[in-house]
Amino acid sequence: MKKGRIIFWIKLVVMLAVAAAVAYALHDAWTKVRLKHIAIEWRWGGVAVAGFCASMLTSGFVWRALAARMGDRSPTLPLIGAYTFSQVGKYIPGKVALLLMRIERAGRFGMNAGTCTLSTLLENALYMISGGLAGMMAIVKLGEALPPRQRVLLWPVTIAAVAILATGCAPPLFYRGVNQLLRKFKRPEVPRQEWLGVGSLVLGVLGFLPCWIFGGISLWASVCCVHPLSLGESWWFAGAYALSVIIGMASLLPGGTGVRDALLLAAVTIALTPAMGIDAATLTAGVVALLQRLFQVVAELLLGLAGAAITSRRNVAEEHQAERAPESSS
Repeated sequence: MKKGRIIFWIKLVVMLAVAAAVAYALHDAWTKVRLKHIAIEWRWGGVAVAGFCASMLTSGFVWRALAARMGDRSPTLPLIGAYTFSQVGKYIPGKVALLLMRIERAGRFGMNAGTCTLSTLLENALYMISGGLAGMMAIVKLGEALPPRQRVLLWPVTIAAVAILATGCAPPLFYRGVNQLLRKFKRPEVPRQEWLGVGSLVLGVLGFLPCWIFGGISLWASVCCVHPLSLGESWWFAGAYALSVIIGMASLLPGGTGVRDALLLAAVTIALTPAMGIDAATLTAGVVALLQRLFQVVAELLLGLAGAAITSRRNVAEEHQAERAPESSS
């Protein structure tokens, strides 16, 4: 069996298992609580949307910085517009649409397809490493609910995971994976002399850390839509959001749908259980997960439309060709 088929079936099994577990938990909570009405304070939705916008813009600037390190000198604002516009493409399975949309829009302002492809692959790889490191905050919080014997085992596993993720920043290991992806996209590999140094890779990982903080603020605001919760009690939401993005890769659906939402549901349930009890907290967390997804889509649409407007002008080469056309006809 081909490697791609094995990964497909593993993801399918994970998705079905998660869906079954979530459905059972929500049904069990519903039968016990019968919570039929939840008032939603929509004003907090603006905070959640703003958090998602800040997270996406931060990612865009890191992507732009990576491209600049590779020698690209295209104007920054239009490239950020190309980035936010292309993010809408992630809802088409495979993320190929996202890459093609980014190449087309960024190419209008001078970025070549090779640089766009490589910087996008680097962005995704460093984003995942950064998210894995940030997710350790949530693991620390989750460890508080474990029995003492299991809690002792959690720390060695966490430290080992951090060490593994950190080694991913080593250029030889990092570019080995990147070159494998480039071969998959039928693009030329990155030669040794063009590798970014470990300092640039580490800065890229650190540059993504605000993304998780803004995502955690969005999650906190989504919770406040249905139940008051202090920001201090939600300090670990940044890690929970990061883990939801990383583990969401196990989903076959665009945007990590299903798996990502289930993990956020679990995190919010843990946060609300002391105040509401496990059953009411589970149902409330289900509403929060839906609101979180709604606010994210709204943010992506808003920035996507703004990016479309910023990058709407024609390709520079096309403009020159159009200008020469009247001269040749005369």
